Amino acid sequence: MSEGESLRPKEKMIRHSQNETVSEPLGKTGPASGIDFLVDVPVRVVAMLGKTKMTIREILELRVGSVVRLDTPVGENLEFAINGVPFAKVDVTVIEDTYGLRVAEIVNPFER
Repeated sequence: MSEGESLRPKEKMIRHSQNETVSEPLGKTGPASGIDFLVDVPVRVVAMLGKTKMTIREILELRVGSVVRLDTPVGENLEFAINGVPFAKVDVTVIEDTYGLRVAEIVNPFER
């Protein structure tokens, strides 16, 4: 962030892979929301790249440079889960020199 540039409260900066920066609200919090006491509770967040089945023999044969084929087709959204519960479908992006996730779809809570 450059000097003089600031974020409004409860917002984060997201850098898209096309070097475009977007400011988005994190969500409604405060006394009116009724969840104030929960906002700082850490949760486990996982982005599932894909799955496969392997035999113990195949696992024992893995070496540096081995390639494991996953079931997720290239270009398909990944599953984003919070505490093991599917929450969203995401795309992988690059933020400076690290990976990031762009939310493509929020999963219907009745389909979780």
